[in-house]
Amino acid sequence: MSEESELIAELKDALRSELKLYPDYGKTSSLNRWLVGWDNNVEAITPKLRDAIVSLRALGLNKKKFSTVEEVNEYCDSLSEHQSLFPGSLLGHDKQGNVVSVIPLGRLDGYGLLRTAKVSDLFLSKVVESEGVMQILRRLEQETGKQLGTVVIIDLDGLSRDAIDLTGLKVVNNILARLQDLFPDVLRKAFIINAPSFVQMIFMAINPCLSKQTQQKIEVCGSNWRDRLRDTISEDVLFEQWGGIRRSSLPTGHIRMAGKVKKEDYFRDEDDNDKEKITVPARGYNYVEVEADSDDHKLEWWFKCDSGDLDFHVVKVEDEEDTIVWPKFRLLTQFVPEKRTIDLDGPGTYRLIFENYHGKLWSKTVKYYVNVLSQ
Repeated sequence: MSEESELIAELKDALRSELKLYPDYGKTSSLNRWLVGWDNNVEAITPKLRDAIVSLRALGLNKKKFSTVEEVNEYCDSLSEHQSLFPGSLLGHDKQGNVVSVIPLGRLDGYGLLRTAKVSDLFLSKVVESEGVMQILRRLEQETGKQLGTVVIIDLDGLSRDAIDLTGLKVVNNILARLQDLFPDVLRKAFIINAPSFVQMIFMAINPCLSKQTQQKIEVCGSNWRDRLRDTISEDVLFEQWGGIRRSSLPTGHIRMAGKVKKEDYFRDEDDNDKEKITVPARGYNYVEVEADSDDHKLEWWFKCDSGDLDFHVVKVEDEEDTIVWPKFRLLTQFVPEKRTIDLDGPGTYRLIFENYHGKLWSKTVKYYVNVLSQ
């Protein structure tokens, strides 16, 4: 047995219970991707892969079946009423079979977006899209026997120094960090095109959250960027906006382009004086518990923290190990409160957990509302 086979067998044994929840993650190509991404360190991989599997299951993605980029795009477009404000969509496949996406980041109104949409919707959109891509890749890898990944075109056209929102960059960092935790060693190449002269400032803000492997796969293209894209991606896959000949009623095709958010669309503050309060200590956590007594209940929550972001997730309390029913995301809620309703996993005790381990000095106060609803 080769060293790789031994490591895969070790992972399968350590994650026997979790792989029953999402068997596709037990495929050799999937486990090999984690081994490459974490330098064959099974001890480091095991808790991270366990978290990835139970998080994706909590979102119901183990029951979703995506086979084309069109199916993924259509599903992602339906996730939020503000989805059109989130730049980027899947484009197709490159010449090698890798999945290609385009992110027109230069059109993003970070300031306006954070005052209009829930940050959790941003996380959800990117996690769902990424797992949809993984389902496509796993199928193609099984058919071809070749390890595949993603190619990303990051278009900074339209970006100005004044448009850079530092709070928005922090949210982007949080999302990128979570995606790297859930989907290691997927990126094959990232082309940055139409980069302004101050692009180095953006890199300095984002690079700390990127792994060295990811940083090495980034290419900042010059004026010949169209040729560089066509070297990798067929011109009949690329829309006119990116140097291709793919036909569409718009030069950008179906790619979500985002754009300036109208101030009248900003979230309007609610009267939250009637909400409960909970304090989350620096370097610590706190939680709220509720009880569900039947199989058909839903959990509804609302919360807001005016003093920075918090890690939030929901678990069902079990005797041996709690079950994640909503995955952990680092959420900024001072502009738009977090609000959501989910199905519960049967009767029992559910715990909504607020973590502030990254807060070194100051505690944070959360205003919240939690309710268990009948179907």
